[in-house]
Amino acid sequence: MRYAIYFCPAPASALASLGRDWLSPGMTPNGIPGIPLNRWNALLSDVRRYGWHATLRSPFTLSPDADLHDLRRVMRDVARAHAPIHLTLRCTRLAGFLALRPVGDCRAINALANACVEAVEPLRLPLAEHDFQRRASELDAIETHFLGRYGYPYVFERYRFHMTLSSPASVDEERALQRWLSIRAAMLPAARIDALTLCVETSPGAAFEPLERVTLNKASAA
Repeated sequence: MRYAIYFCPAPASALASLGRDWLSPGMTPNGIPGIPLNRWNALLSDVRRYGWHATLRSPFTLSPDADLHDLRRVMRDVARAHAPIHLTLRCTRLAGFLALRPVGDCRAINALANACVEAVEPLRLPLAEHDFQRRASELDAIETHFLGRYGYPYVFERYRFHMTLSSPASVDEERALQRWLSIRAAMLPAARIDALTLCVETSPGAAFEPLERVTLNKASAA
């Protein structure tokens, strides 16, 4: 069983509505214009499994010395130390795939993600050596260090807040995806990052399902 700490938009928000439309298998009967339905479903299969989210702490396994109560406790501690954040998101390319990414200052969201990584670390089961070796093969020195230390290479200065929109696509496919997405993303109001969502993968390859939502509730300065 693996857990992850994600940002999942509030169900009534415009961002959640975009995600439901985008990830719904019935969103378009014939796929996105320019992409056949079977190929469109293939491009979205991993996104659907992981859910409509932005990663704050990547999937991990709890140590035998820790339990779900410990994990909930540290999430509440992080939530009490951080206030809600507003981010303007736009459709862009990140490391070979399409994603919604922030426009402007990312310091607050980066600090929240850093806090989630640090809070979980004492509770996390370290990566097995074969998993480390498999995942480290294409990383640079900094990412390899982070992988060994935190079980994930894209943390701290390598962290990029994003909501994945598809798997890597061909140039023509990516253009077709962007035509559908960019107009809709440009119409979104600023996203309100107001909670941490604990998600769980109950068995290898299963979809990540939300388990608990913890509201960010740092008191405003007087």
